[in-house]
Amino acid sequence: MNNLVVGAFVVTTTGVVAAVVAAAQDDYGLCAVGLFTIAVGAVGAYLISRSQDAATDRTVLHRLEESPHHPVEALARELGLRPAAVRLSMHRLTKAGLVSPKADPAE
Repeated sequence: MNNLVVGAFVVTTTGVVAAVVAAAQDDYGLCAVGLFTIAVGAVGAYLISRSQDAATDRTVLHRLEESPHHPVEALARELGLRPAAVRLSMHRLTKAGLVSPKADPAE
């Protein structure tokens, strides 16, 4: 996933540079291309973020199916995630009805 994040950053940065250079030269066509590139990079970053959230949710759900009574900190340690990421994942899983509300520490 890190290569995708770097790619989204490069695309967005390229768009920013192109838009700034185009604006300085009053080249509205190139400026539009730069702004479009920024939008593509932002959408890419959003999709990467959603994909990572889904992967975290699947991992947490799988672990909870094996052992449903782990505290968040222990679960995070076992999975190599931050406790906040596990709490957020459990909250999303609870809202989706995949985990009982008792298991959600945010409730």
